[in-house]
Amino acid sequence: MGGSKSIWWLAGWYPSSLDANAGNFIGRHAAAFAQYQRGRKDSFGLVLFHFPVYRLGKDARPVPVMGVDGVVGVDFAAGVSGVEVVWKAVGQLPWGGGVFRVLNYWIYKIVAGMALRRYAAAHGIPEGVHVHAGDKVARLIPDLYKNFRKAGKGAVPLWYTEHWAIFNEVVFDGFGKRGWVFKRDFFRLWEKVTVAAPVSLAAQRSMHAYLGGAKPFVLFRNVVDTSVFQFKVPDKDPALPFAFLHVSSLEPRKNIFGMLRAFASLKQKHPSWRMQFRLVGGANELYLSQARTYAFGLGLLHIFQPSVAFFGPRNAADVAFQMQEADAFVLFSEMENAPCVISEALCCGLPVISSSVAGIPEMVNVENGMLVDSMDEASLTLAMEKAYLENEQWNRMAIAEDAVRKYAQKAVAEVLDLSYRNLIDLCAE
Repeated sequence: MGGSKSIWWLAGWYPSSLDANAGNFIGRHAAAFAQYQRGRKDSFGLVLFHFPVYRLGKDARPVPVMGVDGVVGVDFAAGVSGVEVVWKAVGQLPWGGGVFRVLNYWIYKIVAGMALRRYAAAHGIPEGVHVHAGDKVARLIPDLYKNFRKAGKGAVPLWYTEHWAIFNEVVFDGFGKRGWVFKRDFFRLWEKVTVAAPVSLAAQRSMHAYLGGAKPFVLFRNVVDTSVFQFKVPDKDPALPFAFLHVSSLEPRKNIFGMLRAFASLKQKHPSWRMQFRLVGGANELYLSQARTYAFGLGLLHIFQPSVAFFGPRNAADVAFQMQEADAFVLFSEMENAPCVISEALCCGLPVISSSVAGIPEMVNVENGMLVDSMDEASLTLAMEKAYLENEQWNRMAIAEDAVRKYAQKAVAEVLDLSYRNLIDLCAE
């Protein structure tokens, strides 16, 4: 594919045999954009580069996989006309710190940089470049653009989307806590950026705050497969309990323990209420085991009548079914960006209770849910109580219709396509 009508995506994250879920949302974006190009005479070819790292002698060489969604990796993209995935696994020395860390940095830069140069030599310089998640990819940008200039094409616009909730000090790996080399690479990337493409306005503000210098931007929302995540009139047995639903990796910043404590408080306050907290996800066995143990300690996993159910990792169809059948979605993260699970829940018409962090207030309002302060478990308990008592207040069909207008594949791809064309035409003049 490639050629003079191509867009290159450099993905810092993408699903592999090491992690089937890493960057699956980037795959969904790629599919949506490629589908939008079908049938257009002036269509763009999409070339997606990914350079997964693995420890030599410790890990098997990563390969693209069919992930838990059933549509991830090369199989995800290859079935969509207009997408080519260029995959180059990069081996890293298995020893950490000191000189080995420096060597690994340069191994990645040399191997991945060479793959980009070879592809450009064989297929030509792209019309534009779009970085998705700057982790490691950021270090490739200065040399890549030097090569573009040597080839006589210096005006190649660069878009940058950061899917990582890194531009804050809440998460353990926040930008301000990183080393100077890491920061330097991101500053160099930012210098080259022509248009920022944040997934939320909050992400745009935080990127500017940390990287400096205002950049033009286009709001590039997370995309939802609305053929899967769609509204269905709940066919719920009235004998079943009121269902709160949470879907995530169950990692610490999701504050699973805080949610469980809030739910336990609600159960203690209203012991006669019939309700259940359902948790989907947890491919990491440690996180899943910790959550189960904590729920047991709170008395929520009674052997005869458990009020918390753990479903483990599920594919997209199963997650959508859970969202269609639940009564309220709950997310209580310490920090997020613009969570895909919220947009998916809303497309199913499921009202959302969430902590008010990052881009979430742009997604959740009084028409489709409730917001609480992060870490405020008492407020979360009250919000869950209100959801139970006033669940009929939400128009689930209206919630779904509004969400589809924002997050459907065509809606998201159309915004990005227009941004590409406007800037590429301007650079060509």
